Amino acid sequence: MKRFLLLCLLPASLCACVDGNSDLGRTLVDSSFYNVYVDTCTVDISTVLEDSIVTRGDSICQIGHYRDDTWGAVAAAYYAEYSTASFKPDEDCSYALDSLVLVMRHSGHYWGDTLTRPLVHIYRLANPIELTDDEDLYNHTRLATETAPLFSFTYRPRPGEGKVQEIRLPDEWGQQLLDDLVNQEEYFEEQEDFKREFPGLAFVPDESGQCISGFLVNDSSLCLTLRYHEISSQRTEKKLTFSVNTDCAYTGIRHDRADTPLSGVNSGIENYVHSTSMGHRAYLQGLTGYYNQLEFPYLNALQDAGQIVSIESATLYLYPLADSYNRTNQLPDDIRLYITNENNVLEDYVYGSDGVTVQTGNLTVDEVFGRDTYYSFDLTEFIRNNFGTWGINRQKLLMNMNSSDAATTFNQVIFTNDPGAERQCRLDVRLKIYNEQ
Repeated sequence: MKRFLLLCLLPASLCACVDGNSDLGRTLVDSSFYNVYVDTCTVDISTVLEDSIVTRGDSICQIGHYRDDTWGAVAAAYYAEYSTASFKPDEDCSYALDSLVLVMRHSGHYWGDTLTRPLVHIYRLANPIELTDDEDLYNHTRLATETAPLFSFTYRPRPGEGKVQEIRLPDEWGQQLLDDLVNQEEYFEEQEDFKREFPGLAFVPDESGQCISGFLVNDSSLCLTLRYHEISSQRTEKKLTFSVNTDCAYTGIRHDRADTPLSGVNSGIENYVHSTSMGHRAYLQGLTGYYNQLEFPYLNALQDAGQIVSIESATLYLYPLADSYNRTNQLPDDIRLYITNENNVLEDYVYGSDGVTVQTGNLTVDEVFGRDTYYSFDLTEFIRNNFGTWGINRQKLLMNMNSSDAATTFNQVIFTNDPGAERQCRLDVRLKIYNEQ
């Protein structure tokens, strides 16, 4: 394989080799075609902090506290309004309380030390949950609670498992609830009345915790289950479930980034920070709102490789920082590229070769050494469309997890983009070049 000397004119950030050349129709036209492989086309990856994330109505919530030197201190609390339940007492029966339990089913998501037993405080909300002016609830929404917690409990994290945990709540709560049901108190009749009497609960982590866990939110998880006996000629076990009203429930996040690599990142896409200003690293994480912008500043330099240059294929490789992911930190399985214009207005996804399927990063994990773990995207169509464009005609890429994972998990990636390292973010491009002899 001989070197193609014209590529020496390209920026130092580009390196290429010739796959072969052919002289076609030499008797008619004195010309040469070259297939050239460029394996280090510069990728400019930046970190962006989203202003806020809608977390209302999600089927997964996060509860817990975690602190480390990279991400800082993160506390995830869950705020929930509960739906009223239908109950019609039988006058010929009496009723006896068994228990009132909080049922929590793990989603399998976690972040932190799963060998610890995090402490969670349950507070009564000071007022019913009201939606914001745009009819939503966000990860940064703040709600007032009563001063002292009603109850506190610890739980055992269940990494990767959908295990159920039941937390027994004080019997006096259950007895009061059962008595009111039997007495047919009016506040059970309508949801508006119910939430005025019982505004809801806040599940707030203690700051001593070192693990955040995900829990399902549905009719059988994060619900309050009242278990009782109906007594007549015999004792019959019964239960009544108060489920979360997901229209008025959300995960709230508090994030202290002081003295971390992220302390200088301000919210808003206009405040993006290049990886070169962050130790050649870029950060992506769900719920805290970090995502990425990608550009290819020297793409048009490939035009200097010949008189006519066409893009045959282009593949983007993104490498997580070695040792930044393990049993404490989960890599997302699904990350996506979004095409935007020069004003950062979303135009489309990056699709696969069929033009229909959205690409999800094709995560490859090196289970043995961890060095060759990477995400990859076929960017052939995107690079073709932007090759030779400038200014307002040049598109950009934003990268984030799918919208569900970004709003319900703390899955995360620290991308390494050090030009001096063996593995870094790179764009591999194959060119077809024509030169007239």
